[in-house]
Amino acid sequence: MNKADLRSFISSGNRHPMMDFLFTLKEDIDRGIMEKAMQRCMKRYPYFSFRMIQADTGLDMVENPLPVTVGDSISQEIVLGSSDVNYHWIAAACEGKKLRLSMSHLMADGRSALWFYKTLLWCYLTERYQLALDSAGIRLPESAVLPDEDIKAQTILEDGDGLNPQSITDPFLLPEENTENRWYKIKIPAREFMAFGKSNDSSPVALLSVFMAKMFCELFPENEKAIYSSVAADIRKAVHTPDSHYTNTNVIFIRHDPKKMNRSYEELGTMTRGQLILQGDPVNLRYKYNALLRVQAAMAKAKDPSEQQRLMASAYQLVTSNPTYSLSYVGDPEWRDLEPFIEEEFTLVDGRKLCLEVNYAGGNFCICWVQKFDSTRYIEAFQRLLRENGIPCDVAGPYPMLRTKCRLI
Repeated sequence: MNKADLRSFISSGNRHPMMDFLFTLKEDIDRGIMEKAMQRCMKRYPYFSFRMIQADTGLDMVENPLPVTVGDSISQEIVLGSSDVNYHWIAAACEGKKLRLSMSHLMADGRSALWFYKTLLWCYLTERYQLALDSAGIRLPESAVLPDEDIKAQTILEDGDGLNPQSITDPFLLPEENTENRWYKIKIPAREFMAFGKSNDSSPVALLSVFMAKMFCELFPENEKAIYSSVAADIRKAVHTPDSHYTNTNVIFIRHDPKKMNRSYEELGTMTRGQLILQGDPVNLRYKYNALLRVQAAMAKAKDPSEQQRLMASAYQLVTSNPTYSLSYVGDPEWRDLEPFIEEEFTLVDGRKLCLEVNYAGGNFCICWVQKFDSTRYIEAFQRLLRENGIPCDVAGPYPMLRTKCRLI
């Protein structure tokens, strides 16, 4: 067992970042079949079958042969690592047509979770309907673990002529007072959204970023500060571990100047997509990855408190900083034969004051809009802006955050 993430688990204590994947299928879910599918799926992902124990040398990670639990209520509190879920760091629940999958974000990110739940859904649907569904793009339960699947890149890689990463300077920040987290479901028909994007030189992420920036400019016409979105970037190929299950994401920062937001959607799309392409180039992702590792190595050696603080600030600027909001899209899931059975999927994470998690399912872009304030003016302006441009947009909510917690031992 590779224990590359053991230190992260220990240092995070009982406040791990969590991911909840919320699916709605076309028909009611058979919980018994889902339990069987889960156990079959877990055999393909042995590195997710572990528990934390107290050993002589401190906390340790050991194999966990107990079954992953599948509860009967999606609203119940889930405590990962506890006896209620057989000490696993992954658990599920199904109720009616809805499936909830909860995972620790320390052991996976959106991309590796996608590989996992595609296997799970394939196992469930083939058994439930006795169908020979196409397995292209599915990590089949009996297939071998890939060579780099349980490898975490942790060393400096070859240097290229990478550009210095985009940094955030004096950003526009939301003035709202922090309150309880709540989230909304946004569904945008992919056909209309993609048609508008293609005619305006935009990818899904670029177009969403443009609409968000225009929305902020509409609500705050006197603002002159740059609007920044923090966009999750998959660095697996850049660091030469394309199949690694670990969290292999960094962030790139997209900057929108309010003075330029009156330009055409095509110009804004080109400008935004250019930023994404440039910063997402493997050489530049690797450059930023190396920069972070060097800062971390220096932090480990630093003795002077002021130097430690300076290095911590450098690391913060590279991976977190203070953007206006964050945006994450795992990309096309390539559902293929699974798609007719899935109505929607939303990914729920506890992030910044405003965070958009984007998925594609059921012919729609499914956006989980999470905010830490009461006001509805942002989501209303966003919806209005889309509709003014001929793009339908359905909004439901707000909903209270799900109660996913953890217990280290």
